[in-house]
Amino acid sequence: MISNIIPFLLFVLCFWMLAQVDALPLKISPPHKRVLLLFALCILMVFAGGRWSHYEVGYDLPVFDYGTYKNIYLSPLYIPDFFQEYASAGYEIKSMEPGYLLYSSLCTLLFGSHYNLYLLFTNCILIILLYKSLRNNNIKYAYFFLLFFFASRLYLQYNFILLRHAIALSIVWAWGFPYLVKGNRGKFFLVVFSASLFHFTALLSLLALFFNRNFNVGYFIVGFAILMVLSITGVMDSLFLSLMQHGLSVVGISDGLGEKLGKYVADDDFRKLNVLTFIEAIPFGYIAIRYRKELCSTHWGRFYHNMFYVFMLLLALTMNFGFLTRACQYFIFSYFFLLAFYFQTAKPTTEKRYFLILLSCYFLIYSVRYIFIWFYEDKYSFFLLEN
Repeated sequence: MISNIIPFLLFVLCFWMLAQVDALPLKISPPHKRVLLLFALCILMVFAGGRWSHYEVGYDLPVFDYGTYKNIYLSPLYIPDFFQEYASAGYEIKSMEPGYLLYSSLCTLLFGSHYNLYLLFTNCILIILLYKSLRNNNIKYAYFFLLFFFASRLYLQYNFILLRHAIALSIVWAWGFPYLVKGNRGKFFLVVFSASLFHFTALLSLLALFFNRNFNVGYFIVGFAILMVLSITGVMDSLFLSLMQHGLSVVGISDGLGEKLGKYVADDDFRKLNVLTFIEAIPFGYIAIRYRKELCSTHWGRFYHNMFYVFMLLLALTMNFGFLTRACQYFIFSYFFLLAFYFQTAKPTTEKRYFLILLSCYFLIYSVRYIFIWFYEDKYSFFLLEN
């Protein structure tokens, strides 16, 4: 129903309008900009944090994991015997990482049975960490445009649905990558390990250990083309499924994580070609190629320049496996850095203005499409308006 998606459309339209503060030469005083930024951050905190759903079971619902997380929250593990209770728990408990279960169980001590307060509290932390990620990664420009990119491209997927993954992303972005760029590998390992306790995919971010080297972009382009051909022809599918099944049997993973991995990889619903993923990468590739020399002249720029190309390789590798493509999103933070770098470096020309307007319109269309696909049958409800 159209009425179901109106709140989502208004949400993304609001951030599209805010993005024009950066895309257009609008004269707004710094104090007013700070007020607008605070307003944008508060909207991000409340919109997903205040969600309410009548669904009580989450596994068979592609949109809301609301019921699943609610069941977990209302079944906390006893903290003094946490590991013992986790070891003897059922599938629903064991399918989630121990760090998230500990966090959820601790929050029940703060909020009791008020699950929606827990969601609001958690989402506030996520948005604060997003803002901290921008600051810690030496990103000082175009916050409105970057928040619009986040709201249209990641927010509805992660802050609404993939809560554990969103927490892991936020931890790696806010502390992991900054520590690594500054040369503190020990703290980077610690951050990644901590994030993996919320979602195991955080271990993939260990690839970032190699991003500070000088890369030959030509090799990446050739590798990308080869992986694209292998994925399109289905060769990569057969190879990956075989390796995954063999790997799980060798390691001996059979319950919890192993069952979930097997379901995701074998299920056709998670194996869909997503061409839009590569279309949206074109403007970021343009920035990376055109400003390569300027980017690679600093530690920060070289790190995120290289991250972009590795991200493209991973997307080509996993393009037919939606779950695995989703697991690579730690490296989408390179998009944030490249956008901010473009705002900082590119001269204020008509070309730049049109580039940003077209890019913002693409993200608007992307989010509207996503909303129609996933939220058309599921209305948005705010928990204070429900009994």
